[in-house]
Amino acid sequence: MEHRSFGQREPGAVYRDRAGAYAVILDGAGNAALVEAPAAGGPDRGLFLPGGGIEPGETPEECLRRECLEELGREIVLGEPLCTGEEYLFAPSDGRYLHVMGRCYRAALGPQVREPVEHDHALRWVPAESCEHALFLEYQAWAIRLAWEERMQEK
Repeated sequence: MEHRSFGQREPGAVYRDRAGAYAVILDGAGNAALVEAPAAGGPDRGLFLPGGGIEPGETPEECLRRECLEELGREIVLGEPLCTGEEYLFAPSDGRYLHVMGRCYRAALGPQVREPVEHDHALRWVPAESCEHALFLEYQAWAIRLAWEERMQEK
């Protein structure tokens, strides 16, 4: 499984670690399922892979299933792990440094089973080839690129 790091650690900065699990979902038309949500705790919105932070005692797979239910009200069919990524960034909205670490899985979107509980999150389908600059986090854009390149090699 590939791993990449993005961003640069600022000397002397104190980073808050945030581990998460994320789904890379591509449809038959070459679109990626993304979640539009508040970015880094502020009023601005960004595009992210479905998923989120792993809670204490939770596996990455459990986290991903829970997050997709909360954000989208949908089940997912988990595939194999795709990659891991990490990114160092400053969140101006709350004035702190973050070190986000994500385990990304190949997945398929399952049925709608309930209403989402996170009402400020919305599912967006974006052409996979356009995700490079659309996502808030670089490592998540990289994960989509890996999945897209893999799909293109299969054809």
